[in-house]
Amino acid sequence: MCQDSVERLLGRLLTDANFRNDATTSLTNVCRLEGYDLTEGELNLVERINIRTFESVASQLDPGLCRATTPPKKSPRTSAGKG
Repeated sequence: MCQDSVERLLGRLLTDANFRNDATTSLTNVCRLEGYDLTEGELNLVERINIRTFESVASQLDPGLCRATTPPKKSPRTSAGKG
């Protein structure tokens, strides 16, 4: 994995709430879908990343540093019963 790819992936995990939310299911699959060119070994290392740690750090960033996106998608279970 080249350093540039690592930095782009880690930066995106910090600044893109939707990407981070999607990654909670499978960071490996999200990396593949988003076109990150990683070997199987690298994907195994990526899968070990603790997304909650990134969520914690991201919550402390100034919103101006984060990707302007819609709020993260909610899973059907968390929105059930509301309304």
